[in-house]
Amino acid sequence: MLFPGFTCLILLFCESPRDTGYVFDKENDLSPRQVAQLDSLYESHESKTTNEIALITTKSYYPDSTILLFAVDKLRELGLGRARINNGLLIAYSGTKRQIFIATGYGTEKVLNDQIVKRIIDSVMIPPFKANKIYDGLWAGSKAIVDFLEKPENKIR
Repeated sequence: MLFPGFTCLILLFCESPRDTGYVFDKENDLSPRQVAQLDSLYESHESKTTNEIALITTKSYYPDSTILLFAVDKLRELGLGRARINNGLLIAYSGTKRQIFIATGYGTEKVLNDQIVKRIIDSVMIPPFKANKIYDGLWAGSKAIVDFLEKPENKIR
């Protein structure tokens, strides 16, 4: 094999939630057990609602310049959300850059608007992050999102 790194690069761009789960821990912040718990939460939520949620941790936003652009690009790249419903959501976290962003599909945004997302980030996720409890913040935020979206009145149509 002449170019072993080339094969890995191709596989990196072929990932999808269906092939590898819903958690992409590129920053190695999570234990395998924590990844499995988050995967299970997101998979269970999808089976109940058809909403697709994924989480990515990253040290770099390259080739994007901000976490917002990175998250939106990854949301599209992973193909999160059903066609015409646009019920996808991506949580992007960088401990290295001390930033978090939640990107929502157009359908998700109608129910889980920017104010609600900001409240979840500020009051549910950031306090554990400040205590260096990364998993606790990601779990609590993910659980808050899932609980909110599973209320009958918050069904994404």
